[in-house]
Amino acid sequence: MKVISKRGLFVTFMVLFLCTGALADVQEGSFWYALDNLTSAEKDAQAIIWVTLPAQWHGQDVEITSIVPEPVAILEDQVTGNRVIEWVYRPGEDSLPMNRFFHFDFTWQQKAVAVDVDPAKIKGYDRDSAEYAQYTRPEIWIQTDGRILDVARNIIGSEKNPWLQTRALFVWCMENLTAVPSGSGDKDAISTLATRKGDCGQFGRLMVAFCRSIGIPARTVTNAWLSGGTHVFVEVMMPGYGWVPSDSFLAQMLQPERAGLSQEELQSFMDEKGVPLGDPYWFLGNLFSGRVITAVGNNITIDSPTLGKKITFQSMRPGGDRSHPKAFSIDGFNRDLIHGGFFVFGEKVESEEDAHMLTHMRLANSYFNVGLYDVGEECCLQSLNQYSDGVQPWINMGKVYMHKGQYYKAEAAFLRALRGAAARPKEKLEAMVWTHNYLGNCYDLLNHRDMALEQYQLVVDMGNNYRGAVEYARKYLEKPFQKEGK
Repeated sequence: MKVISKRGLFVTFMVLFLCTGALADVQEGSFWYALDNLTSAEKDAQAIIWVTLPAQWHGQDVEITSIVPEPVAILEDQVTGNRVIEWVYRPGEDSLPMNRFFHFDFTWQQKAVAVDVDPAKIKGYDRDSAEYAQYTRPEIWIQTDGRILDVARNIIGSEKNPWLQTRALFVWCMENLTAVPSGSGDKDAISTLATRKGDCGQFGRLMVAFCRSIGIPARTVTNAWLSGGTHVFVEVMMPGYGWVPSDSFLAQMLQPERAGLSQEELQSFMDEKGVPLGDPYWFLGNLFSGRVITAVGNNITIDSPTLGKKITFQSMRPGGDRSHPKAFSIDGFNRDLIHGGFFVFGEKVESEEDAHMLTHMRLANSYFNVGLYDVGEECCLQSLNQYSDGVQPWINMGKVYMHKGQYYKAEAAFLRALRGAAARPKEKLEAMVWTHNYLGNCYDLLNHRDMALEQYQLVVDMGNNYRGAVEYARKYLEKPFQKEGK
């Protein structure tokens, strides 16, 4: 049986992260949010959904072409400039539909973002400007004093030039933090500094905190990848140049000695993206395409007309459940309600029937989590017809077979997932860690305890606790997995 090492996991994540095609001049996209499996509702049941509209940003022109249904409001955060849709659904006295969909359509054009900063031409900041004050102040999750300030001062030493200070902070984050795509611990800057590891958002907030602590305006920017998933990078403001991108998270991952790819493999991907091989400093001043900017900054505050109060989102990502706090409030419906959001790029969703099929495919795991295995099986078959070499459809099919007691078929499906391709890095991470856990479950149910222990130990040795994978593996290292009800 093939053993996949930590290095193999990281290499696969790296390869897939970069596999995004170049953008045409103008692209079309849509965002869909689904409430599905609506089977019961109390008298005062209510669902509120908040989502940022793609941001009008210096590297992106956006036009919103439709919003369906009409939202209660489009709320603007006066500080960050983000616009947030507030959708509300109340069943009322009408018969309850099986599903309810919300979506907006848009076009966007991405502009090249490549800034070649000459430190000798950097002038002083206008420290009296509102923009300077806004982006140098502390915020929730972005502390600027105490340990943050002490470390930042130690990093820059006697350097006075803002660009060279930024470069020193960028290098420190790249060389002293450990990239953990699934995140690690608390989300604020001081916690990330303490653990020295985190996801792109944690890297970004620490970099922003460092910059602000020494008087350099900085902010995070959130994007949705066209291939799926989201990402956070940083912008710093340089006098005479405007906002300049910085991404120490990707810069760390794409160094040849860290990526684990062969020279030829890495060269191929770098050529595709126009990134000079072996030059992590490219990520200070440049962005590659294949993304839509969805939010600028942290601590997005809206005044909800439905709730009659202000809400602050420390981090806001598309889909709702990855925002902090979660960007939805759903009360009074059946507990096995399925809901979630996703972007669709490059294809037109013509009807709610198409939207329902996409919901099944994109949110398949949610159906399993509430025990809707028949719906889950339908999702798998639809996905495999469209994406036969995928990862997640085979994982889901394995879960269906496990539920049916067809353990050898489940084993075959999980092994097929390990060999599959993935559109999103997150898919492959599940394939590498959770699929080994699922294989261990299969072998336990087949009374092949030695083989099960091998799978669980693989997950522990990988050390990537994606969605609690390591704790799950350790649990079943201690005692065999049993089917529910036994």
